Amino acid sequence: MKLAKLIFALSVITASSLSGSVMAHEHRAARHDGAHHERHLPMKRMLAGLDLTDNQREQIKQLMQQQREAFKREGRDNAAHLQLQALLIAEQFDESAARQLLEQQQQRAVEKRLTMLKLQHQVLQVLTEEQRQQLAEKHQHWQQKKLQRQSS
Repeated sequence: MKLAKLIFALSVITASSLSGSVMAHEHRAARHDGAHHERHLPMKRMLAGLDLTDNQREQIKQLMQQQREAFKREGRDNAAHLQLQALLIAEQFDESAARQLLEQQQQRAVEKRLTMLKLQHQVLQVLTEEQRQQLAEKHQHWQQKKLQRQSS
């Protein structure tokens, strides 16, 4: 009986790992323009249509490059993922250990989101007052469209 549970748990883990890999591959294959850093795509969309000077473009490019390098240094936390998998196949489920791992993952997600907000703030500081106003108008337009989609 224990062996059957172990085999089942391992097959579920393997299937979930493979499906994630396939989905990631399909996502990469479906990308337009071959962009390597999709996490900055919203930033590009945000700035599209603004008449940036060459100096502003260069400053923004440097800020984004610094951010990419910082994310590369941090890397992915495969250890936490492996620990969660180990909890799944364990004889007894350790809820407190699972909670602790999930809280750590959540804290890392919060830190990453905070870092992205700081980057957006730095980019906004590069813009002129007029460009910030144009951006605010775009944002208001996006919000109106979002509300229309939600109400329909």
